[in-house]
Amino acid sequence: MIPGTMQNMCNLRSLDLSTNNIDMDIREVIDIIPNCSWKNLQELNLRYANITGTTLQFVSNLTSLTMLDVSDNQLRGSVHVEIGMLTNLTDLYLGNNNLSGVISEDHFASLINLQAIDLSQNNLELIIDSHWVPPFSLDVASFSSCHLGPQFPEWLRWQKSIRILDISNNGLVGRIPDWFWTTFSEARHLDISMNQLSGDLPLNLEFMSMITLSMRSNLLTGLIPKLPTTIVVLDISMNSLNGFVSDFRAPRLQVAVLFSNLISGAIPTSICQMQKLRVLDLSNNLLSKELPDCGRKELRQRNPSSSNYSRVKSMSSFSLKITTLLLSNNSLSSRFPLFLQQCPSLIFLDLTQNLFNGELPGWISKVMPGLVILRLRSNNFSGHIPIEVMELHDVRILDLSNNNFSGAIPQYVKNLKALTGNATANHSIAYDIFFEGYSDKYLSSGMGMSNDSFFVVTKGQVLKYGKNILYLMSIDLSCNSLIGEIPEELSSLGGLISLIFESIIKLVEWKYPI
Repeated sequence: MIPGTMQNMCNLRSLDLSTNNIDMDIREVIDIIPNCSWKNLQELNLRYANITGTTLQFVSNLTSLTMLDVSDNQLRGSVHVEIGMLTNLTDLYLGNNNLSGVISEDHFASLINLQAIDLSQNNLELIIDSHWVPPFSLDVASFSSCHLGPQFPEWLRWQKSIRILDISNNGLVGRIPDWFWTTFSEARHLDISMNQLSGDLPLNLEFMSMITLSMRSNLLTGLIPKLPTTIVVLDISMNSLNGFVSDFRAPRLQVAVLFSNLISGAIPTSICQMQKLRVLDLSNNLLSKELPDCGRKELRQRNPSSSNYSRVKSMSSFSLKITTLLLSNNSLSSRFPLFLQQCPSLIFLDLTQNLFNGELPGWISKVMPGLVILRLRSNNFSGHIPIEVMELHDVRILDLSNNNFSGAIPQYVKNLKALTGNATANHSIAYDIFFEGYSDKYLSSGMGMSNDSFFVVTKGQVLKYGKNILYLMSIDLSCNSLIGEIPEELSSLGGLISLIFESIIKLVEWKYPI
């Protein structure tokens, strides 16, 4: 209950009822605000307060309003043009409602002080004349899932002060205009994903100041350009890009999501210099050859003037911070990549559907002790499965299927502690590899693998998993040439959901139920 005594607050300047369960029509909420304060009220925050209703016409009475936030509610109906009369308004947040109808330049007629606007996740259509020059200079503009297209909105070229721009899922078609890159050269966060934008990207974006750039799910072609030295997150997945520029580098890059393109050739050796990289997803491309081994040659390129002794010393202590490496569905070859010796922080490794061959090395558990998911399915690996694989105490998904492994199933499977299902093992996985966080004073959001999906073959069925893949808890050794008995210790893995041994020959009867 909002107390009726609020009617006495004639000097009210700011009212924040956000993150409550008010469960009222917005008209009722406004009626509670004392009429005597309408000319004084500057900030009204009703975000995420379970408010319903169909009109925002009331705001024309709040003439001193500088900030209005009614986002994350259940408002519906159109946005009244009277909102454009609030000359003092600097921040307007209407996102994540069920608002519909048309927004025109009349809605912005007198908003000369507007700095931040959020109309995202509604059913709004912006119909604005291509020659219109806005009366404001925005710092934040979020129009995700509005309809700005099909042509790229020309009026945005006047917004050179923007720090955050989100025009994802806007029905935009055609090429990205040349002015886009220069107009937003000072922007920190750009999102133009889920449109139908086409054409090649500029080969050099080093002049820009981006921290995050998302161009996911478009029709972009050509090469992945030189990136700004400031960039931390790059998502350019689900396009038709075919390679990297020759001197590709990004010293501050932490997340690179590049899956489902047409990228061919080798992974650039510059990855060895990306000391901050944590997530690299190059799955579903046309990559071939070997992975760079980040050995003496690459270290010499990083520091050509150093002595042999210092190079060897630096190599012994040199490592990358990669936690998630997804390379499935390519044509990468060679033996088990030596590159992985430089990745001691790996949690998720997926080499599925490539041309890797040879034996698995015994150093897997020592070099990458924190592996949670190890997927080597559908390669040409051979030889015995090293017993050291059983020392991966945190592994939840172990998929070695569809290779040429031979010999016996390794003993000591009880060492796969995460698969025992006990509280201690589960507690050791106190992280979520699918959500890497990022925040600064302009933006706080999740990043990384939140929208990716993974296909798991079990009993002839292809099942699609998202982040819930962590709960699969499986071992798949099928379609190999393993022989001998199934270890009795498997009965201790009480957390197992899927255990697949198809096409393994000379098995004895196993009497221990799961």
